[in-house]
Amino acid sequence: MHLLRRSPRVLAVIPARLASSRLPRKPLFQLAGRPLIEWVWRRVAGMEGFAAVVVATDAPEVLEVARGFGAMAELTSTVHPSGTDRIAEMVEKPLYRGFDVVVNVQGDEPFVTAEQVHGALAALQTDGRGAGTVAAPIRSVAEWRDPAVVKVVRDDAGAALLFSRAPVPHCRDGEPDFASGLFLRHVGIYAYTRETLLRWVDLPEHPLERLERLEQLRPLAAGIPIGVETVARANGGVDTAEDAAWADRLLRELELENAFER
Repeated sequence: MHLLRRSPRVLAVIPARLASSRLPRKPLFQLAGRPLIEWVWRRVAGMEGFAAVVVATDAPEVLEVARGFGAMAELTSTVHPSGTDRIAEMVEKPLYRGFDVVVNVQGDEPFVTAEQVHGALAALQTDGRGAGTVAAPIRSVAEWRDPAVVKVVRDDAGAALLFSRAPVPHCRDGEPDFASGLFLRHVGIYAYTRETLLRWVDLPEHPLERLERLEQLRPLAAGIPIGVETVARANGGVDTAEDAAWADRLLRELELENAFER
């Protein structure tokens, strides 16, 4: 079960939906000889701090593959609109009802780091917030303007004020100062209390969420505080064939480096 000793009440869940409009059968897409979902699971299972790491999927094929490489895995509904809804269904199963905190690591993040995951947990634990996530510095105008890069603006206590695909904060005069620490890109890793997770999925879809296609605007608009910890960098997920080609090259390089080290 890949149990870890330090935090017996923290559960890591990797949602994995088989259907994908931009990269067909994404969780099973082969990268450096392994399916994408296995790379993500290997990363998370190797981190300290979790009682268990579980893949939550809508597809029996993904379930079989995940269990084949040694992961705990659970089958969930095929109609969930988001990974958060998929995780909420899973934590209602009897085996997982005893966990107080749940960490959501998206199933297309083969380069997720312990710094990012533990940052989300640290943001959750600040001032008793209901959810925590992480963000990394934006380093270029192109990145700031890219609608595929989700931006986050924080308050003085480090909680999210706004998530947007637009280039925010807006610079009325002059050019953005990326050294200011104000320009951040969201990294889609979440930690929630069990209570917050279930409340989140019970909320109705919010107009801002629908407009931006960002589900985190739903709890934020409802007054659920989301802490945002900063981390050094964002690695980027695998959403397209171009992303997959880049990830395949990098994973092969990392495997080669590890082989030399051994």
